[in-house]
Amino acid sequence: MRVCIVYSSCTGNTRKVAEAIGAATGLPCHSVRHAPDPADYDCLAVGFWVRKGQPDARAQRYMRRIYGKPVFYFGTLGAWPQSAHALRCAQAAEALLQENGNTVLDGFLCQGKVNPRVIAASQRKGTHPMTPARLARLQEAARHPDGEDLQAAGQSWRHCLEAAAAVFHQQGATYAQEKS
Repeated sequence: MRVCIVYSSCTGNTRKVAEAIGAATGLPCHSVRHAPDPADYDCLAVGFWVRKGQPDARAQRYMRRIYGKPVFYFGTLGAWPQSAHALRCAQAAEALLQENGNTVLDGFLCQGKVNPRVIAASQRKGTHPMTPARLARLQEAARHPDGEDLQAAGQSWRHCLEAAAAVFHQQGATYAQEKS
């Protein structure tokens, strides 16, 4: 089974998660800027950073090129990973992948440092005032992804890859029986 890990990263958070899942399975990671054609692979892991509740634009462009594949998505965001915002982000990623007939195996989101320019821009626009709760969340996000996040991402990816390999093996056996 041919497997590919592709990621888009702004501050290095998503790259760290990609490298962790790559290390967990011995697979190389590719920046979305230099990513191979998804059609050449049987299973993909696609990583993104969250921008305005969605995978970032580069990741979205790559995700739209994936057709009929089992896919694991992973991403980083400044919000709490169990928040309603994170749930909406996960749903957006899944919907985008499912548009082209892909099977979403699972997903993984964790906090990550928010680009200081993004924080400054939101302050200038007045869209996200710096409340004590927001400041605490951003300070916590700046400590992620941490070792626990990276281990959990690797474990999630390994489980998905094992499941995909079993399905791929079963489909291969069925195909071989049909040919005989």
